[in-house]
Amino acid sequence: MHKKDNEFIDALGGVTKVAKICEVTRGAVSQWRQRGIPKAQLNYLRTLYKKTYLHIFHGSINQ
Repeated sequence: MHKKDNEFIDALGGVTKVAKICEVTRGAVSQWRQRGIPKAQLNYLRTLYKKTYLHIFHGSINQ
């Protein structure tokens, strides 16, 4: 359903690692796989992992 969100979570190391990065529960991140990553958390992760974000969401790492 949220293919790119799932790819991003996987690229960052999976549910457990993303939960630690965002200081939320593993259950919350698991829900993001179904519902999409909430905007605030996506913006935070995008800031920390810009190249990975650009590669997955925009197909580019040259920005």
